[in-house]
Amino acid sequence: MEKTKTPVSIRIIYWLTEVSFWLVILSAAFVLIFNVLVFTPFFGNDLQLHVEFPVKFNVLDKGVLELHGKDLQVELVEASSKIHFINTPMYIARIFGSAMLLAMGFLLYIAFLFRRFIVNVKKNRVFEPSNIAYLRNISYGLFGLWLFAVIYTRIFHRSVLHSISFEHVELLEDHRRFAGVLLLSLFIWVLSHVFLVGAKMKEEQDLTI
Repeated sequence: MEKTKTPVSIRIIYWLTEVSFWLVILSAAFVLIFNVLVFTPFFGNDLQLHVEFPVKFNVLDKGVLELHGKDLQVELVEASSKIHFINTPMYIARIFGSAMLLAMGFLLYIAFLFRRFIVNVKKNRVFEPSNIAYLRNISYGLFGLWLFAVIYTRIFHRSVLHSISFEHVELLEDHRRFAGVLLLSLFIWVLSHVFLVGAKMKEEQDLTI
């Protein structure tokens, strides 16, 4: 029986998946090492932690844009950035380190399942029960990541934003909802059901033959 040649697109996706998977592994290793080190005297008093600021803000300072010989008043609105905890206390580093470790756990789980899914597709085993399970569990992993991100943002909003002030920055009450992650989770969940229908049709076709 002649072996079916894997399409170029699938091979490209396979290698991109392999590279991405090992990058996630490397990132997870760094996060794990960081979480171990924050419980040791390794950093001393010199830790300068930068974390994603999960809330958008307006910069109150106005600037001037020179355009076609005219000066236009401009300002930055709905900006996003990272927050720098200067000389970060260890208890703050441990809290954010634990949050990063949990988020990385979700990413590692999703990356592992997607890698297994792509390996099956590369081997032309598309409508197998294992592939359907991989897709379904990826959707659950993405939903868990979305839920974690929303809870993390809410906690950050309540515990930090109400106690912080800047001279030239106006913090916005509207926080990120990560709708794209939730929509991707729902899409893959629906896709797993499409694969389930495809598997049943393939089984019926095999029985007919």
